[in-house]
Amino acid sequence: MVHRIGIDFGTTNSLISVVTREGLIKSFDDTGRPHPSVVRYEGEHIICGRRARDKLEQLGIGVLGNTVRGPKKLLGQEHVNVEGRAMTPVDVITDYIKHLVEHAHASDEEQVADLARAVVTIPVALDGRGRQDLREALLQAGVHVDAFVHEPLAALYGYFKDLEKTQDALSFHEGRLILVFDWGGGTLDLTLCKVVNGSLVQVLNRGNNSVGGDYLDEAILSYIIDQHAVKSGWAAETNLPVNPGMRARLLTQCERAKITLSTREKTHIFVPDYFQGDNDEETEIDVWLTRAELEKVCGRLVNQGINEINALLASDQADVDPQTLSLCLATGGMVNMPLINNKLTDIFGFSALHISKKGDRIISEGAAWIAHDNLHLALAKPFELVEARNSLLTIIPSGTRLPHRGESIQKKQSMYCSDPRDGKAIFTFKRPQMVQKSAAADPRTTYGSLVVDVNPAFPPLGERIELSVTVDENLILHTRAIAGDCKVPVEMQFYDLEFSLVVNQEAPQEEQKKKRLRLRFDGYGPKQLVAMANVTNDGERWESVPGDLLKEYNDKNVYLPKPMTPQQGDEDVRYQPCSICRAHWSEKCCQA
Repeated sequence: MVHRIGIDFGTTNSLISVVTREGLIKSFDDTGRPHPSVVRYEGEHIICGRRARDKLEQLGIGVLGNTVRGPKKLLGQEHVNVEGRAMTPVDVITDYIKHLVEHAHASDEEQVADLARAVVTIPVALDGRGRQDLREALLQAGVHVDAFVHEPLAALYGYFKDLEKTQDALSFHEGRLILVFDWGGGTLDLTLCKVVNGSLVQVLNRGNNSVGGDYLDEAILSYIIDQHAVKSGWAAETNLPVNPGMRARLLTQCERAKITLSTREKTHIFVPDYFQGDNDEETEIDVWLTRAELEKVCGRLVNQGINEINALLASDQADVDPQTLSLCLATGGMVNMPLINNKLTDIFGFSALHISKKGDRIISEGAAWIAHDNLHLALAKPFELVEARNSLLTIIPSGTRLPHRGESIQKKQSMYCSDPRDGKAIFTFKRPQMVQKSAAADPRTTYGSLVVDVNPAFPPLGERIELSVTVDENLILHTRAIAGDCKVPVEMQFYDLEFSLVVNQEAPQEEQKKKRLRLRFDGYGPKQLVAMANVTNDGERWESVPGDLLKEYNDKNVYLPKPMTPQQGDEDVRYQPCSICRAHWSEKCCQA
């Protein structure tokens, strides 16, 4: 049996994993560590991974001379200039993925993996263009993406698969909230999840790109240089030139020191011939670094990252007490630092906190397990349309299975404009803020709004508008609307959908059994500046028409008037100007 692979394409490191015939996980790493996400171009030669990383003079993300570090961050751009060479991010990523695949082929002596098919992890915030470019780059490298999955879901599934009894563990956490805390070299990502009917469901996400481990490595380097200056008795204005390639070596030493101090109290950093000069004692870096010094250097960054937990859990959308979480899964290289470990323990306690011992590979292993178990994704929250009178129409129910490679979901809906006087029909799309909280009064989050041109001369509910909603293989939701008379199509896409990983295939899919719902929504939750919806899916729903417009319609159709609700009667009165001075009811006029 040939198994598909899981790929974690990360900002700082990447890895391919597979489940073997014996049911064991295997990762195609580089001497026990993931491959650095670095591509270097030296003439016609392409150097990738650790060899390219070890030549870097700085730890920035993006194009650094003839080197690209973290090509994932370039996704969505048209072109990049790599030392005079015009390239696209797709080209760079293709070269890097080819390196990963070639290394895996060379390491896979038993040929247990089908390297042409993969489940690939992506950040929650990766936009539609980025997903399309990533799929194209993988395809050019000979890898077909069977499915994309969000990194936190892959990490969480990898955690459960490592347990002796996965299903028992899922049952234990059923209905409870879980926080996935992923702090790597490039970014810090937090995802609040919930176990629902055996599925892993995303609830809320938050990220910070300015506190990654690379920033800490730079801070350590600056501190080491300052300590060397003090040791050498240099004056403040002393500025010896650095020998070529030495800064890259010192950065590597700083990264290793950070890892070493996770288990030791003290470590030695030594780089000969760092500066140009004749005095060996001044030109070589020879400094001891203690754990206490490291914690002092990185204290501000660590506190900034830990504060992201409070920002997520205390937000209006979540409002969750950390002590109520059943699990905090901490992954990524940074979480092994004792300072971060201690702070997480203070927040979540020993019983709920799990520091992953393989945080640098749990995402790729989770993706490999998803591929092996042939799991699929489903929509975590319903995709809803706001109608006139602020009611909600469910377009795609929660629990709907999301497409794999070559598949798509298509929904079509005929709508009618209840108030065409300004020539615009407003389609506003929302989702509940929390899973299993889709009642009318529950808070909503707005995706965005489509504004469609309609004929203002048409009567209310007269012009039909065709709405189509499509979810493609990249898990991008496309909306398109066109009015029957004006015929000017308007399109918008949304990529920040929240997913659930359906682990228990036999679990009842209650949400999928439900028919489309229309709920009364009173606009609770954070204030959003959006136009009032004026569409409905029922061409005979006259109670959705504004009262003053319905009165105008009835005056023109005296033989076929439409009944007015008390609310419409009140609206008609409010909007009628004074018969003498034409002032509106809220203003002082001659009748006051």
